[in-house]
Amino acid sequence: MNAKQFFMAALFLATSTASFSQLPPEPNPGGDPLPLGSGDDNGSGGFKPHPKSPIQVPEVYLNGNVLTFDEALEGTTVQLLDEDDIVVFSDFIEENQTSIVFPTTLFGSYKLFIVCSDITFYCEIEL
Repeated sequence: MNAKQFFMAALFLATSTASFSQLPPEPNPGGDPLPLGSGDDNGSGGFKPHPKSPIQVPEVYLNGNVLTFDEALEGTTVQLLDEDDIVVFSDFIEENQTSIVFPTTLFGSYKLFIVCSDITFYCEIEL
């Protein structure tokens, strides 16, 4: 390969890489991520609002009655609590599982809890 061919190949690769980086991101499965708050369980049944070290909040999307995660949250428990703080749904996330389908019999406002080890993420959702 001579210098001109090398230069042309390098120019082609540079421009094709730039065009891929300008592609729009793929759409999220359910729109914007849910606004999850977090706390760590202090063993007394309550949550301390400010954990000692920064934590990475998972991106979770709700589309109808399907809860989708941006990555597998293996070993995590998902719970829905009603307005009386009674658990009406609970599921354990298995390996490579990236979504949960809530029963269609559940509708209205719920508190969503995602329990990862000693950190709990939470928000209110509408089904």
